[in-house]
Amino acid sequence: MPVVGLGVWRMEGKEIRDLVINALNLGYRHFDCAGVGRTGSALDEDGVLEIDTTISLETTWHAREELVSMGLVRSIGNSNYDICLTRDCLAYSKVKPAVNQTETHPYFQRESLVKFCQKHGICVTAHTPLGGAVANSEWFGSVSCLDDPVLKNLAEKYKKTAAQVVLRWGIKRNTVVIPKTSKLERLKENFPVLTLSSPKRTWT
Repeated sequence: MPVVGLGVWRMEGKEIRDLVINALNLGYRHFDCAGVGRTGSALDEDGVLEIDTTISLETTWHAREELVSMGLVRSIGNSNYDICLTRDCLAYSKVKPAVNQTETHPYFQRESLVKFCQKHGICVTAHTPLGGAVANSEWFGSVSCLDDPVLKNLAEKYKKTAAQVVLRWGIKRNTVVIPKTSKLERLKENFPVLTLSSPKRTWT
């Protein structure tokens, strides 16, 4: 799986078509299509999560394993699984999860989860690898990692952009990164991080 991909969360129609064509022309071969198209709300009329409580995660996982045995998919994985859920999945799975896609970036490193997955041969894909948007500002104090003065200084030191520094950091810790953007200049900026010299910085 290519270690640099493109997230297309909540993009539709001509916007996503043009974006994917531009990305393909630039060399992208990994596209994360979570959230493409419209889905209904998961909340009921009282704002409570509406979920089928008769189906377990194990049952769902075994249904996915059937897709592998039928040859309909090559690999299956999870999204936003913490260590406990990942441990349980490893216990009942016949086909081991190939990937766990979860939010991780310099502000939210999740080192224990990342290392646990990697120890058990599960690839970690970092969604929101640049720190997210306005939704994360309450947690991390800024809209994204790119606003951080330390990262800006590092970017200036290495003559790169802050996004390139953050994405390269993600790659150096052996995670796959799938930044989202709809801008051609950002597509061009994000893709070549594999060939950038590594910033010599230890994150804690």
